[in-house]
Amino acid sequence: MIKNQWYAVLSSNKLKEGRIIGAKRFGQDLVFFRSDKGEVSIMTSLCAHRGASLAKGCLTDGNIACPFHGIQYDPSGKCVHVPSEGIASEQDFSRFNLKTYPAREIGGIIFAWYGEKEPNHEPDYFDVITDNSFTHDHTEDTWNVHYSRVIENQLDVSHLAFVHHNTIGRGNKKLCNGPKVVWLDDNTMQTSANNEVDTGQTPKSSDESIIKSTNLTFKFPNMWLNHVADKIQILAFFIPVDDENAIIALRFYNKITGFKPVDKLIAWMGSRANKIVERQDKRIVETQLPKATSTRMNEKLVAADLPIVEYRSKRAKFQQSGSTSKKEEKAMHEMNTKAMYKLSYGLFVCTAVRGDKRNGCIINTAVQVASDPNRISIAINKANYTHDMVKETGKCNISVISKDAKFDLFKHFGFQSGKDVDKFGSDFPTSSYETAENGIPYITEGTNAYFSLKVEKEVDLGSHTLFICEPTFMTVLSDTSSCTYEYYQSDIKPKPQPVGTTPKGETIWKCLICGYEYVGEDLPDDFICPICKHGKDDFEKMIR
Repeated sequence: MIKNQWYAVLSSNKLKEGRIIGAKRFGQDLVFFRSDKGEVSIMTSLCAHRGASLAKGCLTDGNIACPFHGIQYDPSGKCVHVPSEGIASEQDFSRFNLKTYPAREIGGIIFAWYGEKEPNHEPDYFDVITDNSFTHDHTEDTWNVHYSRVIENQLDVSHLAFVHHNTIGRGNKKLCNGPKVVWLDDNTMQTSANNEVDTGQTPKSSDESIIKSTNLTFKFPNMWLNHVADKIQILAFFIPVDDENAIIALRFYNKITGFKPVDKLIAWMGSRANKIVERQDKRIVETQLPKATSTRMNEKLVAADLPIVEYRSKRAKFQQSGSTSKKEEKAMHEMNTKAMYKLSYGLFVCTAVRGDKRNGCIINTAVQVASDPNRISIAINKANYTHDMVKETGKCNISVISKDAKFDLFKHFGFQSGKDVDKFGSDFPTSSYETAENGIPYITEGTNAYFSLKVEKEVDLGSHTLFICEPTFMTVLSDTSSCTYEYYQSDIKPKPQPVGTTPKGETIWKCLICGYEYVGEDLPDDFICPICKHGKDDFEKMIR
């Protein structure tokens, strides 16, 4: 997710006056309700009292009332009445207050602000949604992938002749010129499919290509427009449900005749056609792994993927600029039991503190062994300096390594001993870790969750000690998949390559973004990848 952005999350026609709707957005269970004045409110759905869903509640004098005990919350999330305490109660019920999401309603679409800060700008949208000369029809479908996968599919110009060979991709136009990508503003990118039948010609470069009158425009964070013609436009917004699910909302807009009843019928027919095309995409995209995308993935991209590369790069910049500072983030962390989902047969950094000494090591065993009460077991080799620190202090943190991790993280914590080096010294950047409430560091770069653990029991296993621990805190740090041991071996650990694997024995520089390989002993400082347009900093020397 990109923090501090307005996301299109719900069609207005679903939220009638006096109605409450429960829906999952941003991985959270939320409730939407509309006051008798037509104003929309969004807040977390679980009552602070006993955790019942407010989606089953009712509206009373503009407030939402819990169906379990009648506790009322106003549109700002403030608890205004606890019936069991009486109408005359003067108690402070602020501990019951719920998190709310600022909302805007524009053109029949409800936008929700996702982030910790107050909104500092208004939603960015396409003018067609507020143009009353257009008539539209609306359809939705749920996809079993992260919303970023759905967006990238709509920016992919080279799949048309294959996925849609009998619909919008008819004509066998498999060769892709460009595509050209232009940024209309910092938030809006535009491209178009400029495909041809392959008769042996060389594809035109991006610079040689054009933006056609039928084009695709995308506005961050989650809205897309297919400009078919001046009188026909197809809009989509990609609703983030959770890490593995998204909803694509499609709208067919037209003003072909200018006569509303006829245009409405055309829009309805257009939506049926949209659904056929959308289902063709869904069948394929739901097979892609991982379910979410990022700038650095194990993919081999080509020139036709330029819109996807541009999207990923800009999204990464927005994620970085929209994130809070480490201190703000630490202050806002809440216990998040979804961190349990990040545990796997994977790899972890176990950190501990003894006196003034901070240390950590790589471990490959951290599993949940009981749910009630919640218990996690970790196994640490007795030869590790961290082992003795955990055994003596009875507490530690484990950071779950993700697929974003670089090999340097494994080298730093796994290829040297804390007896000889200070692993949290000057050679390990302070931006790569933070200190938890228990005073022990946890790793923030290349990880997706961390746990603070208190040792309850120890089991001697010979070479290792098995520590049975109570998790005193846990939270999710990112939505990137956990790094399994297999993934480390196949995708992170460098594979020895002898000098001279090229015919002339030259060095290979590999682009970490798209996989393009440059052959040469030295990579020029001003070199730009011909595929994804990234510079020298995103290349890695492959031969040692």
